Amino acid sequence: MKLRELARPLLFCQVNSGASALFWHDDWTTLGPLIDITGANGPRVSGINRMATVSQACRGSNWVLPRGRHPIITLLRDCLPPSLHASLNDRPDLFLWRNSINAPPGIFSSSKTWKLLHPSPPPQSWTKSVWLKHRIPKHAFILWLVMRDRLLTHDRLRSWGLSVPSNCLLCDNYSESKIHLLIDCAYSKEIWNAFFATPLFKLPTSVEGIILWCKSPSSDPKLNTICMMLTQAIIYCIWRERNGRLHSANPRPVHLLIKEIQMLIKANLFGMDRSILPISANSPTQPHSTTDSFLSTWFRHFQN
Repeated sequence: MKLRELARPLLFCQVNSGASALFWHDDWTTLGPLIDITGANGPRVSGINRMATVSQACRGSNWVLPRGRHPIITLLRDCLPPSLHASLNDRPDLFLWRNSINAPPGIFSSSKTWKLLHPSPPPQSWTKSVWLKHRIPKHAFILWLVMRDRLLTHDRLRSWGLSVPSNCLLCDNYSESKIHLLIDCAYSKEIWNAFFATPLFKLPTSVEGIILWCKSPSSDPKLNTICMMLTQAIIYCIWRERNGRLHSANPRPVHLLIKEIQMLIKANLFGMDRSILPISANSPTQPHSTTDSFLSTWFRHFQN
Protein backbone atom coordinates (compact mmCIF):
# COMPACT_ATOMS: atom_id res chain seq x y z
CA MET A 1 0.00 0.00 0.00
CA LYS A 2 2.92 2.34 0.65
CA LEU A 3 3.98 1.90 -2.98
CA ARG A 4 0.56 2.42 -4.56
CA GLU A 5 1.39 5.94 -5.76
CA LEU A 6 4.37 4.45 -7.57
CA ALA A 7 2.43 1.52 -9.04
CA ARG A 8 -0.79 3.35 -9.83
CA PRO A 9 0.31 4.93 -13.16
CA LEU A 10 1.37 1.49 -14.40
CA LEU A 11 -1.97 -0.24 -13.76
CA PHE A 12 -4.74 -0.29 -16.36
CA CYS A 13 -8.18 -1.84 -16.14
CA GLN A 14 -9.72 -3.35 -19.26
CA VAL A 15 -13.46 -3.05 -18.65
CA ASN A 16 -15.64 -6.04 -19.51
CA SER A 17 -18.52 -6.21 -17.04
CA GLY A 18 -17.58 -3.01 -15.21
CA ALA A 19 -18.35 -4.67 -11.90
CA SER A 20 -14.78 -4.50 -10.53
CA ALA A 21 -13.33 -1.39 -12.15
CA LEU A 22 -13.71 1.61 -9.86
CA PHE A 23 -15.16 4.56 -11.78
CA TRP A 24 -13.05 7.20 -10.03
CA HIS A 25 -9.90 5.42 -8.92
CA ASP A 26 -8.93 2.91 -11.62
CA ASP A 27 -7.37 3.85 -14.94
CA TRP A 28 -9.90 2.42 -17.39
CA THR A 29 -10.12 5.28 -19.90
CA THR A 30 -6.33 5.42 -20.65
CA LEU A 31 -6.40 8.97 -19.25
CA GLY A 32 -5.57 7.94 -15.70
CA PRO A 33 -7.91 7.89 -12.68
CA LEU A 34 -10.81 10.27 -13.24
CA ILE A 35 -10.48 11.58 -9.68
CA ASP A 36 -7.10 13.01 -10.69
CA ILE A 37 -8.67 14.82 -13.63
CA THR A 38 -11.75 16.27 -11.94
CA GLY A 39 -10.27 16.72 -8.50
CA ALA A 40 -11.84 15.83 -5.16
CA ASN A 41 -15.07 17.64 -6.09
CA GLY A 42 -15.81 15.25 -8.97
CA PRO A 43 -17.94 12.76 -6.98
CA ARG A 44 -19.92 15.54 -5.25
CA VAL A 45 -20.69 17.52 -8.43
CA SER A 46 -21.51 14.46 -10.55
CA GLY A 47 -23.48 12.59 -7.90
CA ILE A 48 -21.50 9.39 -8.61
CA ASN A 49 -20.34 7.75 -5.39
CA ARG A 50 -16.61 7.95 -4.73
CA MET A 51 -16.36 4.12 -4.59
CA ALA A 52 -18.80 3.40 -7.45
CA THR A 53 -17.86 0.87 -10.12
CA VAL A 54 -18.03 1.60 -13.83
CA SER A 55 -21.22 -0.43 -14.21
CA GLN A 56 -22.87 1.53 -11.38
CA ALA A 57 -22.09 4.76 -13.21
CA CYS A 58 -24.14 3.54 -16.20
CA ARG A 59 -27.91 3.50 -16.65
CA GLY A 60 -28.96 1.75 -19.81
CA SER A 61 -26.98 3.32 -22.64
CA ASN A 62 -26.09 6.52 -20.82
CA TRP A 63 -23.73 7.68 -18.13
CA VAL A 64 -25.34 8.75 -14.88
CA LEU A 65 -24.42 12.41 -15.14
CA PRO A 66 -26.53 15.43 -14.25
CA ARG A 67 -27.50 17.94 -16.88
CA GLY A 68 -25.92 21.36 -16.89
CA ARG A 69 -22.75 23.12 -17.94
CA HIS A 70 -20.73 22.82 -14.81
CA PRO A 71 -17.01 22.73 -15.81
CA ILE A 72 -16.44 19.42 -14.01
CA ILE A 73 -19.44 17.79 -15.71
CA THR A 74 -18.33 19.08 -19.11
CA LEU A 75 -14.80 17.79 -18.48
CA LEU A 76 -16.13 14.42 -17.35
CA ARG A 77 -18.31 14.03 -20.47
CA ASP A 78 -15.24 14.66 -22.65
CA CYS A 79 -13.27 11.98 -20.77
CA LEU A 80 -15.86 9.20 -20.78
CA PRO A 81 -15.96 6.84 -23.79
CA PRO A 82 -19.44 7.26 -25.35
CA SER A 83 -19.83 3.69 -26.62
CA LEU A 84 -18.62 1.75 -23.58
CA HIS A 85 -22.14 0.79 -22.46
CA ALA A 86 -22.75 -1.37 -25.53
CA SER A 87 -19.55 -3.38 -24.92
CA LEU A 88 -20.29 -4.35 -21.31
CA ASN A 89 -20.60 -8.14 -20.91
CA ASP A 90 -20.49 -10.88 -18.28
CA ARG A 91 -16.72 -11.40 -18.34
CA PRO A 92 -14.71 -10.11 -15.34
CA ASP A 93 -12.75 -6.90 -15.67
CA LEU A 94 -9.10 -7.49 -16.52
CA PHE A 95 -6.29 -5.61 -14.80
CA LEU A 96 -3.17 -5.15 -16.95
CA TRP A 97 0.28 -3.71 -16.32
CA ARG A 98 2.35 -1.18 -18.22
CA ASN A 99 6.03 -2.11 -18.14
CA SER A 100 6.87 1.51 -18.92
CA ILE A 101 4.89 4.72 -18.82
CA ASN A 102 4.38 4.81 -22.60
CA ALA A 103 4.06 1.05 -23.17
CA PRO A 104 0.67 -0.45 -24.04
CA PRO A 105 -0.98 -2.39 -21.18
CA GLY A 106 -0.03 -6.06 -21.12
CA ILE A 107 1.60 -8.76 -19.00
CA PHE A 108 3.76 -7.83 -16.02
CA SER A 109 7.52 -8.16 -16.54
CA SER A 110 9.72 -7.95 -13.46
CA SER A 111 12.87 -7.13 -15.46
CA LYS A 112 11.24 -4.32 -17.46
CA THR A 113 9.60 -2.91 -14.35
CA TRP A 114 12.94 -2.96 -12.54
CA LYS A 115 14.55 -1.03 -15.40
CA LEU A 116 11.72 1.49 -15.26
CA LEU A 117 12.02 2.03 -11.51
CA HIS A 118 15.84 1.87 -11.51
CA PRO A 119 16.96 3.34 -14.84
CA SER A 120 20.54 2.67 -15.83
CA PRO A 121 22.85 5.64 -15.40
CA PRO A 122 24.40 7.12 -18.53
CA PRO A 123 27.36 5.03 -19.74
CA GLN A 124 30.79 6.14 -18.57
CA SER A 125 33.54 6.66 -21.13
CA TRP A 126 36.03 4.71 -19.01
CA THR A 127 34.12 1.45 -18.52
CA LYS A 128 35.71 -0.37 -21.47
CA SER A 129 39.16 0.43 -20.12
CA VAL A 130 38.22 -1.11 -16.76
CA TRP A 131 36.17 -4.16 -17.75
CA LEU A 132 38.19 -5.24 -20.78
CA LYS A 133 37.95 -8.85 -21.93
CA HIS A 134 41.42 -9.96 -20.79
CA ARG A 135 41.44 -8.12 -17.47
CA ILE A 136 42.93 -9.46 -14.27
CA PRO A 137 39.87 -9.23 -11.97
CA LYS A 138 41.58 -7.78 -8.88
CA HIS A 139 43.38 -5.19 -11.05
CA ALA A 140 40.11 -4.15 -12.70
CA PHE A 141 38.37 -3.88 -9.34
CA ILE A 142 40.97 -1.49 -7.91
CA LEU A 143 40.82 0.63 -11.07
CA TRP A 144 37.03 0.71 -10.78
CA LEU A 145 37.42 2.05 -7.23
CA VAL A 146 39.82 4.67 -8.54
CA MET A 147 37.43 5.83 -11.25
CA ARG A 148 34.56 5.92 -8.76
CA ASP A 149 36.79 7.95 -6.41
CA ARG A 150 36.46 5.35 -3.65
CA LEU A 151 40.10 4.75 -2.72
CA LEU A 152 40.61 5.35 1.01
CA THR A 153 43.54 7.73 0.66
CA HIS A 154 44.59 9.90 3.58
CA ASP A 155 42.96 13.06 2.23
CA ARG A 156 39.62 11.26 1.91
CA LEU A 157 39.82 9.81 5.42
CA ARG A 158 40.69 13.22 6.86
CA SER A 159 37.69 14.76 5.06
CA TRP A 160 35.52 12.39 7.11
CA GLY A 161 37.00 13.78 10.31
CA LEU A 162 39.33 10.84 11.02
CA SER A 163 42.62 11.55 12.73
CA VAL A 164 45.14 10.05 10.29
CA PRO A 165 48.48 11.35 9.02
CA SER A 166 48.37 13.37 5.82
CA ASN A 167 51.74 12.30 4.40
CA CYS A 168 52.16 10.10 1.36
CA LEU A 169 53.26 6.62 2.40
CA LEU A 170 55.42 6.20 -0.72
CA CYS A 171 57.52 9.38 -0.70
CA ASP A 172 56.70 10.96 2.71
CA ASN A 173 57.15 14.42 1.15
CA TYR A 174 53.65 15.48 0.15
CA SER A 175 50.08 15.05 1.29
CA GLU A 176 48.49 11.85 0.07
CA SER A 177 45.68 12.16 -2.47
CA LYS A 178 44.57 10.00 -5.34
CA ILE A 179 46.30 12.07 -8.00
CA HIS A 180 49.52 12.39 -5.98
CA LEU A 181 49.69 8.73 -4.95
CA LEU A 182 49.05 7.29 -8.41
CA ILE A 183 50.58 9.92 -10.71
CA ASP A 184 52.60 12.74 -9.11
CA CYS A 185 54.55 10.84 -6.46
CA ALA A 186 58.23 10.35 -7.40
CA TYR A 187 57.92 6.65 -6.55
CA SER A 188 54.93 6.22 -8.88
CA LYS A 189 56.48 8.35 -11.65
CA GLU A 190 59.46 6.05 -11.77
CA ILE A 191 57.18 3.08 -12.36
CA TRP A 192 55.20 4.82 -15.11
CA ASN A 193 58.42 5.95 -16.81
CA ALA A 194 59.80 2.41 -16.76
CA PHE A 195 57.06 1.37 -19.19
CA PHE A 196 55.81 4.50 -20.97
CA ALA A 197 58.94 6.64 -21.37
CA THR A 198 59.34 5.98 -25.11
CA PRO A 199 58.32 8.68 -27.65
CA LEU A 200 55.48 6.42 -28.82
CA PHE A 201 53.64 6.98 -25.54
CA LYS A 202 52.62 10.40 -24.25
CA LEU A 203 50.72 9.87 -21.04
CA PRO A 204 48.20 12.48 -19.83
CA THR A 205 48.75 14.01 -16.42
CA SER A 206 45.61 12.69 -14.69
CA VAL A 207 44.32 9.23 -13.83
CA GLU A 208 41.12 9.78 -15.80
CA GLY A 209 43.11 11.05 -18.78
CA ILE A 210 45.37 7.99 -18.76
CA ILE A 211 42.41 5.61 -18.62
CA LEU A 212 40.75 7.29 -21.61
CA TRP A 213 44.07 7.39 -23.47
CA CYS A 214 44.51 3.63 -22.94
CA LYS A 215 41.51 2.85 -25.15
CA SER A 216 43.37 3.76 -28.35
CA PRO A 217 47.01 4.77 -27.87
CA SER A 218 47.89 3.23 -31.26
CA SER A 219 46.41 1.53 -34.31
CA ASP A 220 47.53 -1.90 -33.05
CA PRO A 221 44.68 -3.56 -31.12
CA LYS A 222 47.09 -5.90 -29.30
CA LEU A 223 49.18 -2.96 -28.14
CA ASN A 224 46.04 -1.16 -26.97
CA THR A 225 45.00 -4.21 -24.92
CA ILE A 226 48.46 -4.44 -23.36
CA CYS A 227 48.40 -0.73 -22.46
CA MET A 228 45.08 -1.14 -20.67
CA MET A 229 46.28 -4.25 -18.81
CA LEU A 230 49.56 -2.56 -17.91
CA THR A 231 47.83 0.55 -16.60
CA GLN A 232 45.60 -1.57 -14.40
CA ALA A 233 48.60 -3.54 -13.10
CA ILE A 234 50.60 -0.38 -12.29
CA ILE A 235 47.72 1.19 -10.35
CA TYR A 236 47.03 -2.07 -8.52
CA CYS A 237 50.67 -2.59 -7.51
CA ILE A 238 51.11 1.03 -6.39
CA TRP A 239 48.01 0.76 -4.22
CA ARG A 240 49.08 -2.59 -2.78
CA GLU A 241 52.55 -1.25 -1.98
CA ARG A 242 50.99 1.75 -0.29
CA ASN A 243 48.83 -0.53 1.87
CA GLY A 244 51.81 -2.78 2.60
CA ARG A 245 53.71 0.16 4.01
CA LEU A 246 50.70 1.15 6.08
CA HIS A 247 50.47 -2.23 7.80
CA SER A 248 54.12 -3.33 7.90
CA ALA A 249 57.62 -1.88 7.96
CA ASN A 250 58.93 -3.59 4.83
CA PRO A 251 58.92 -1.05 1.98
CA ARG A 252 59.95 -2.40 -1.40
CA PRO A 253 62.15 -0.47 -3.82
CA VAL A 254 60.80 0.59 -7.18
CA HIS A 255 62.71 -1.97 -9.21
CA LEU A 256 60.98 -4.85 -7.40
CA LEU A 257 57.55 -3.46 -8.26
CA ILE A 258 58.60 -3.01 -11.88
CA LYS A 259 59.79 -6.61 -12.00
CA GLU A 260 56.55 -7.84 -10.42
CA ILE A 261 54.45 -5.92 -12.95
CA GLN A 262 56.50 -7.37 -15.80
CA MET A 263 55.95 -10.91 -14.54
CA LEU A 264 52.21 -10.36 -14.03
CA ILE A 265 51.67 -9.01 -17.52
CA LYS A 266 53.87 -11.60 -19.24
CA ALA A 267 52.11 -14.47 -17.49
CA ASN A 268 48.71 -13.14 -18.56
CA LEU A 269 49.84 -12.47 -22.14
CA PHE A 270 51.30 -15.99 -22.36
CA GLY A 271 47.92 -17.44 -21.44
CA MET A 272 46.19 -15.21 -24.00
CA ASP A 273 48.57 -16.39 -26.74
CA ARG A 274 48.05 -20.02 -25.76
CA SER A 275 44.28 -19.60 -26.13
CA ILE A 276 44.79 -18.27 -29.66
CA LEU A 277 47.43 -20.80 -30.76
CA PRO A 278 45.22 -23.92 -31.15
CA ILE A 279 42.76 -22.03 -33.36
CA SER A 280 45.50 -20.73 -35.63
CA ALA A 281 47.33 -24.04 -35.75
CA ASN A 282 44.24 -25.88 -37.03
CA SER A 283 43.62 -23.35 -39.78
CA PRO A 284 45.92 -23.87 -42.80
CA THR A 285 44.93 -20.49 -44.23
CA GLN A 286 45.78 -18.62 -41.01
CA PRO A 287 49.04 -20.03 -39.62
CA HIS A 288 50.02 -18.87 -36.16
CA SER A 289 52.76 -16.25 -36.23
CA THR A 290 54.79 -15.49 -33.12
CA THR A 291 55.54 -12.03 -34.51
CA ASP A 292 51.86 -11.18 -34.08
CA SER A 293 51.49 -12.57 -30.57
CA PHE A 294 50.76 -10.53 -27.46
CA LEU A 295 54.11 -11.50 -25.97
CA SER A 296 56.05 -10.38 -29.02
CA THR A 297 54.19 -7.06 -28.93
CA TRP A 298 55.10 -6.74 -25.24
CA PHE A 299 58.82 -7.34 -25.81
CA ARG A 300 58.86 -5.07 -28.84
CA HIS A 301 57.49 -2.06 -26.95
CA PHE A 302 57.95 -2.56 -23.19
CA GLN A 303 60.75 -4.95 -22.35
CA ASN A 304 63.62 -5.13 -24.83
